[in-house]
Parts: sequence; structure tokens; C-alpha cells
Amino acid sequence: ANLNSCFSVSAGFVKNINCPTDTGKHCVPCENGKEYVDHVNSLDKCLRCSSCDSVFGLEVAKNCTPAQNTECTCAKNHFCSSSVPCSHCGPCTICESGVIEYQCTSTSDTVCGRKDSPSMPLFYDINEVNFTMRTLLGEVRETLYYFFRIYVDLSGHIAGIVEEMTLQQVKTFVRNHKVPEPVIDQTVRDNFSDTSEQKIKLFQDWYQRHGIKGAYGTLISSLREFKMCAAADKIEEKLKAAVSSCQEGGQCYNGDTEQSKTYTQEGRNSYSDSAELSKTYSGSLEET
Repeated sequence: ANLNSCFSVSAGFVKNINCPTDTGKHCVPCENGKEYVDHVNSLDKCLRCSSCDSVFGLEVAKNCTPAQNTECTCAKNHFCSSSVPCSHCGPCTICESGVIEYQCTSTSDTVCGRKDSPSMPLFYDINEVNFTMRTLLGEVRETLYYFFRIYVDLSGHIAGIVEEMTLQQVKTFVRNHKVPEPVIDQTVRDNFSDTSEQKIKLFQDWYQRHGIKGAYGTLISSLREFKMCAAADKIEEKLKAAVSSCQEGGQCYNGDTEQSKTYTQEGRNSYSDSAELSKTYSGSLEET
């Protein structure tokens, strides 16, 4: 058949011959509840539906359909302890003091309070205060890393990211994140003799479609979901190094948006304010 007369198959279906020309004859539906394809494609096999494993604290939010994968959420008394979409939920903390400042939600753990003692001393021990301040500074760092995960611009890191992935892994990733099959095929043809350039162009196409917000979390969680844990670990290590550089050097990698710079500056200001607060407390208590 003339290749120009072939068409891509709709979401929820796959082809049953090399060059589909008749929707009724040449497209077969994915098995409901077991298989899916969520994008226009030229695949000859459907993708297997994901399961929401209770071992990881997950339960089904939306059942799998031929055109959409299963959606998972945290089970009762669990909260998401990984990137969105969540791949692992941890059990909510039970407060030994019995005092709960904030209840556990699907996205945050319980925050426990402390029972006040009637014999609580007027002045606190300097070691206790220092410990508290170190804890607060640690929380500031975690907040900065959280904003980095949401708003970091990956465009300056694409070559380093795909360096840790094979071409097939990149294809699998972008294919499962709504980059159309014809676009994938054209990109490979345009860069036929350069595998590295194929990977970069494919990843750039996905990133342009996704946008900055949440792209880092989507990348890492998806690689783990697709059993590409080694690549996910190496990429996460590289980008965590970027967080450290941003904190210590005071300047994030080039390519960040103004929004990313704003959140990063807010994180650094909070860090500085906390450090000054720690010095103030320490000085006051030493004088006492």
C-alpha cells in the first residue's frame, strides 16, 4: 500500500496490519481494564494498565480504560511521599504526644504538637535551641528543593538528562507522554545518523508540550514507573547537584524562568533570616 495513504490509529486502538487504511478493518480496540493507549499511534500492541499496589499505600482513583491508564491515589491514612503522579505513599505519622497540629492529607504528613508541661522552665537550654534552629534550617532547604522540583527549567540540562537514557528509553518516555508517533518517526528520520541528537530532539519536543511546571517530577516518577530506576537515580543525582549549586553559589542554572528565580530567592532569603535568628537566640542565651 502507498505509505501516504496510511493513517495513525486513534487512542484506545492499535493497528493489526503494517499500513492501516480502513478504520473498521485494520484497528482493534485495547482490552478494557487490562490494556490502553492514550494517544494517536501506529502501535501494533496496547500498553498494559498500571496497577495501584496496596504494598505502596496506593488505591485506584480511576479505573483503566482503553484510552486512559489507571490513576492511583493514596489509600486512607497514607500520604504521597514521592513525585506527582504519586508512585509511593507512606503511612501517616501517629503523634505519640496525642497533640495534632495539622491532620495528615493525601499530599502531606501529620504535623504533631507537644504537650505543654506546667513545670516548663522560663529559659531554654542553649543546646535545645540550637537543635531547633538546625531543624528549621533543614526545613528551609527542603522547601527550596520543593520549589526547584516544581519550577526548575530543564532546558539547560536536556543533554545531561538524555545522556543517562538509551534511545529506546527516551522513545518509551515521550511516547507515553503524548508525543505523537508521527512526530517521533519524523524526528528519528531527520537525525538518522546521530542517536544523541535524536534523543535531545525527542526530549525537547516533550518538554515544549509539557511546560516547566512539574516537568522534573513527571520525568523522575515516570522513569521509575517504567522500570528505568537506574536512569532516574542518575538524573536525580545530577539535578540535586544543581540544587546544591543554587543554594551555595546563590545563582541557579541558566534557563530558569523569572518565577523559578523568584522562588529560589525567597528560599535563600528564608535561609538567611533563619540563620540570623539562630545567631540572635544563641547570643541572647549565652548572655543569660
